[in-house]
Amino acid sequence: MLDFCEIENRRPYMNAGRQIDGSLTLDGTTYLVELKFTASQANATDIDSLRSKVDDKADNTMGVMVSISGYTSTAVTQASGRKTTLLLFDAQHLYLFLAGSLSFKDVILRIRRHASQTSEAYLPVAKFGG
Repeated sequence: MLDFCEIENRRPYMNAGRQIDGSLTLDGTTYLVELKFTASQANATDIDSLRSKVDDKADNTMGVMVSISGYTSTAVTQASGRKTTLLLFDAQHLYLFLAGSLSFKDVILRIRRHASQTSEAYLPVAKFGG
């Protein structure tokens, strides 16, 4: 999908014995990508794992988690807060792109702007207008 969108990316790789599902670079920021295609929602443990991977990298590194089933409220709280470096996506965010409503770059930048303005890592699609 990132190739189709012409977003610079790297496929899955191992770093220091840890699996990275991939990465993308957009506007000078590199985002480590964590994919959760499971029936259960991502939880705080999943957030902690991604945060640990991001915290070991350079200052211009953030994390993107895509959880098709969404997130527990604890996971959203854990990902958010002062100087959050994580952005949370769910199936509805992907649908915005797949339906042709927004480019994937615009989806990423909208959630990034929201995180920068509010310290909240997750912006539900229903709130994209405001």
